[in-house]
Amino acid sequence: MAAIRRSIRVSGVLVAGVVGCVGAFAAVSIGTASGAQSPPATTAAASVAKVFFVKGEQFAARERAVPPGSDVARVAMEHLLAGPTAAERAAGIDTTLPAKTSLVAVRVTGGTASVELRNARTAATAFDISLRPARAAQIIYTLTAIPGVEDVRISVNGVSRATFIGSKLAVKGALDKHDLSKPITLPKKAARVPKGPAPADPRGVQRQLASLRYLPANAVTGAWNERTRHAVVAFQAWHGLDRDGVVGSHTLAALERAAQPKPARVVRGRHVEVYRQKGVTLLVESGKVVRALHSSSGARGYVTPAGTYSVFRKERNSWSVPYQVWLPYASYFNAGIAFHASPQVPATPASHGCIRLPVAEAPYAYDFMRIGTPVTVY
Repeated sequence: MAAIRRSIRVSGVLVAGVVGCVGAFAAVSIGTASGAQSPPATTAAASVAKVFFVKGEQFAARERAVPPGSDVARVAMEHLLAGPTAAERAAGIDTTLPAKTSLVAVRVTGGTASVELRNARTAATAFDISLRPARAAQIIYTLTAIPGVEDVRISVNGVSRATFIGSKLAVKGALDKHDLSKPITLPKKAARVPKGPAPADPRGVQRQLASLRYLPANAVTGAWNERTRHAVVAFQAWHGLDRDGVVGSHTLAALERAAQPKPARVVRGRHVEVYRQKGVTLLVESGKVVRALHSSSGARGYVTPAGTYSVFRKERNSWSVPYQVWLPYASYFNAGIAFHASPQVPATPASHGCIRLPVAEAPYAYDFMRIGTPVTVY
């Protein structure tokens, strides 16, 4: 474990893309469980180096010629920073590394490749933020493809902002208070680039969603599941993003910067706000959102009426007479219209007037709503 312990030397700052102060690239470390290291190949014995670009969501390794006697790591990095050839780009091969990134130095000592890069300092964009793990991975895979290289350290403009150990890449958001720094696992073989970085880090995304009230604390499991997907849809809906449940570039950037949802009404006690077009229901206690839930209201022809109501009837398993179905955890607030659990909660209005809630969230909503709890439908 000596190699792993030696690698953890970047206190709390992690990968950002090559995009400036908050987005400067990172110190990256790769360690092995045994700590064993083999002598690095500093000069070319073979005639090619493997350079890792991307194609869609996959890595695309391409070989580059290495002149005899040349430093393999330098040649590989120079080709990586130069990007795909015109023919490769025409075939759909791309790179996540920004243009005009220059190589200051690369050294291989005792199995560790140390890379120094320089890039103009610019503000990070949503797309930049989303590509940070892929950027780090391209460099990691390219350098560790060189026999004997086991650890990689990267700095840009003299700034170290990441840690990679074993197969664990820790990623930190642009804003310290919104930390997505729990490790994500990169594949041992360079086979896949995550769609956006977040799905590769379920626990980090879940923790952020929980801090923003889209998930409860006990839903932070580290496993990507349907409950997390519903929470992502609610988050996307509240922020005006595409409601696909996938944590891609814009969703990740929004997660890094987001604050907790604010209700339209600030009153004492409990109340519920339903946003039909957004597909979000807020459970509010004394002016603060307790939970923000993905929901689906009435479809065309069955639109849930806007207005202010109150819960007047609750049944853990209510029977819908006209539609001949059970409505679990039903809280009625307007005649036969109720909040209830449903296995089908799409990102658009789809019910016969009721407010559908995800199965995992409905019990909490049921317990939160009491007889007399005000409900406002917007």
